[in-house]
Formats: sequence, structure tokens, C-alpha cells
Amino acid sequence: MPVGRTIGRMYTVPQLLLARAKDSGERTFCTFNGRKTTFSALLDGVTQLAGALSAGGITPGSRVGLMLPPSVEHMQLYMACSWLGATVAPFSIHLKAAGLELQMRSSRPAVLVASRTHTEAILVALQQVPEPPRVVWLEETGTGMTLDQLLGASRAVREPVDRKLDDPLAIMYTSGTTGAPKGVVQSERWVWVGAKNAGVLSAANRDDTFFMWEPFYHVAAWMTVMMALQHGLKIAMVDRFSASRLWEQIAEAGATKFHYLGGIVNIMLGQPETAAEKNNPVSIAWGAACPTDSWRRFEERFCLTVREGYGISEGQNFTHLNMDGVLGSIGKPVEEFDSWLADDAGQPVPAGTVGEIVLRPKLPGIVMTEYFGEPEKTRDVLRADGSVYTGDTATQDADGNFYFKGRKKDALRRRGENVSAWEVERVINAHPSVEESAVVGVPSSLGEQDILVVVKLKEGVRGDPMDLVRFAGDRLAYYQVPRYVQYVDEFPRGPTQRIKKNDLAIDLAQAWDSEKAGHKPARNT
Repeated sequence: MPVGRTIGRMYTVPQLLLARAKDSGERTFCTFNGRKTTFSALLDGVTQLAGALSAGGITPGSRVGLMLPPSVEHMQLYMACSWLGATVAPFSIHLKAAGLELQMRSSRPAVLVASRTHTEAILVALQQVPEPPRVVWLEETGTGMTLDQLLGASRAVREPVDRKLDDPLAIMYTSGTTGAPKGVVQSERWVWVGAKNAGVLSAANRDDTFFMWEPFYHVAAWMTVMMALQHGLKIAMVDRFSASRLWEQIAEAGATKFHYLGGIVNIMLGQPETAAEKNNPVSIAWGAACPTDSWRRFEERFCLTVREGYGISEGQNFTHLNMDGVLGSIGKPVEEFDSWLADDAGQPVPAGTVGEIVLRPKLPGIVMTEYFGEPEKTRDVLRADGSVYTGDTATQDADGNFYFKGRKKDALRRRGENVSAWEVERVINAHPSVEESAVVGVPSSLGEQDILVVVKLKEGVRGDPMDLVRFAGDRLAYYQVPRYVQYVDEFPRGPTQRIKKNDLAIDLAQAWDSEKAGHKPARNT
């Protein structure tokens, strides 16, 4: 198997691991916190951790939850699940007990490998889950088995199971609709194609160093990992995104490619100029949701090329690529998909008209397998003919370029994360002063959205917005916590008494603003 894209044939994670250890064994796979890991060491760690997971009860078909900070071991655990024929479910490290409970109820992992940082949230959530997983702790907590103890009591699994391309590799949670987060089942084939097209967008090659800051509950991180396996390239990983230190970290790593998500572009532009950003080694910044009015300024200031794309977990990591630099465009469909825009009746719309993005795969098995355990919701998105109705809207010009316009769904995008309005409302409505609430996205100076919660109080209760936001912060991830609070006496409602969010009289000038009040939601590390 040659080093490079190997586009003509697809490979499973175990096959890629074995190939890279054979032809690139002493090359650096990853640098992190001053430590270098070669492709050979990567494979050795995967086999050791596969032994530990096996000793913990994991067999083919099992599901393994991961709630861990970035590390090489985190990547190895993910790959060890594939090695054993299991499915991995990465959980956000920012989840509190309420959100963690939802995802554990959905994915039903046999084992959860977690950092003790999350002990309190995990122990609370376990009490609410009918079939709680066995927890294996990354560090000693005094409450159960540690990963080191399992490693000490196990032997490496040197041979992987016979893995098929359509076997499930991961369950990634998305908050793209009005209900609870749904687990998108992504196969080995899904991940292969996703990384292949990320490599096309970023012009990935063997001599590249990819700067990786993304959290591991985000699919973008795993695409970078898989690109390293596909191309034999190097990853320079940091534990979190830091706008103030970014260019120094990039210069130190000699990173040649950088991944962005929406608001990060404006965050970077908002930083004071530094010596490190001058003559930086990055040639391409690749990603999604680059604000159109910042696009050229971003390219000119940092002397790089923006490569914009579009994807959706239910379809593919990237279904459209802008390889021509057309300002504001998400590009054209990748070679594996046909794509068009449809009206509410499912009929194609002409150029220049807003419609829903529809995807039709040209190859079987390259879109999500299902929403895990939710066949009806799966059918709403993945139609009988194989097409995926994304719930996102766009226009198309005469040259075939697509331009993203927004979301049809009751969801919003904040800090690079999809946020379910339903999930936030579920928590806000549990506050003792709240009768009902409605969560909506409002414009943000960062180019994505901020969260406004509109609240109707219980009769005779006086509202305290700071208390409400702190209540939410104790139960939600930091990016789910509302910035704005607005009170109403009554909600506009439809015939079924459902709140008509489009008819809400939103007034940000009069709404309470947590940022102006000096409140910042706590962020887990």
C-alpha cells in the first residue's frame, strides 16, 4: 500500500495502523507537550490499550464511551476500539450530569473511560441511567478501576479483529434538531471518505505538519488523525485553542496547515498583531463557516489561503469543497455526491433561489448508518432512495457554486458547536422560577450566534437573570449557557399552543446580557 491518499481503495483503521507502522514506523505521528510519538509507538500503544479494554470486558460489538482531555492515549483508545471490533462514543468534556445522562442513555456503553476531572458529573449521571457502564478512570479516584490497573493486568492484543468497512466505528453526538442530541453512527467507510476529502481540501501531503487544537468530541479532530494515518503526515497537537499563543505554537511546531471553525476566524483577527504571525509557515487554513466579510482580511493578514467546505455529520465530513477561492461559497459537491437544492415539497429550485441542501451519495455506505437506536428520526433525514435532507439552506449560482444561508432546524451554532435549543430549554424550564422558555440564536460579533433565552416566569415570581444563568451553567456545557435573558408575559402560540419563535419580539438592547454583567460560564478542562 503506497503512502499518500490511496484513494483507489478504502482501508479500515486497523489496516491503516499496520500500513503506517510498516512504511513510516520511525516517522513522527504526533507531538504533544514536548513528547514525540512515532507511528510504530502509536501502534504499540493501540495494541496495549486494546488488551486493557478487552480485560475490561470489551468484545466485538461493544460500545465504549470516552470522556477524556486531548492526549495520544485518547487517540490510541479510539483506535483500540476499532482494533477490537467495538464502537467508540466520544463525549464532550464540557457536559454536566444532565447532558451526560442523555448521551449515556442513548449510546448505552459497556465501559466509560474518563478523567477524574468529571467524577462528580459522571457519578450523578450514573444514578439516572438504567444500565450504567463500568467506569475506568484515567487517574486514581478511589471509586473504581484505573486504566493503569487494567494495563497491568492484561496482555497486548497483537492481531486486530476482521474489520469490515461498513462496521460502525463511532457514535458522534449532534445537536442539530429540536430534540435531544442524537448519536450519528459513522462507519469505517464514512471516516475513510471524510478524511480523504479533508485531505483534498487542505492539500494534505506526507511532508505536512497539521496543527490540531480541536476537542476530541468534535469530528474535525478525528479527521486530522485519520489524515495522518492516510498520508503519513505529522500532527502538532495542543490541549486547547489559545488565540493569544496560537502563532507562537504554530511557529514552534513548524505547522503548515491550520483548521478553522467559523467564529475562530474573527477571534484571530481580533488579536493584536504579533511578530510570530509574520512569515508564519501555514499555507492553507481549511474548514467551514468562514465569515464572508472576514475572508480576504484573514488571508491577507496571515498570508495564507482559505479553503472553505461544508459537511454534515449525517452526510459526510465534507460534501462540498471550495477549491477555487470563490468568496463566500462552500463550493461544489465532492466526487462521491450529487447535490441540489429543494423547496419544502422536495422539488429542485432554480439558481439564485434559497432551498434545502439535499445530498445523494454515489457510493453505498458513505453517509451515516443511522441515528443510533432511533429509526424514525433516521428516516426523517436519510430517505428511502439514500438521499440525505440536511435541514440546511443555500443558494446556487450559475457556475454551480453553493452559498450557505442558514438552518431550517431549531438549532444554532455557537463557539464552533451545534447547540440544541430543546436541550437548553429542558434545563431552563427546570429552574423553580420558570414556567416556560424559548431559546433562539441571535447574531454574534464572532460571526456565528449567541444564545438568547426568552422566559415566562411563574405567577408571583420575580426574575433574577444572573441566578438563571448560573443555574444553567451548573448543568450545561459552557457553550450551551445563554448569554441573554429576556422576560415576557405571554408567548405567541400556534393552534397547537406551540411557541411561535419566529413571532417573538426580540429586543437585545433591553435584554439582560451576562457579558455586560461580568459573568463567564465555567469551562471544564
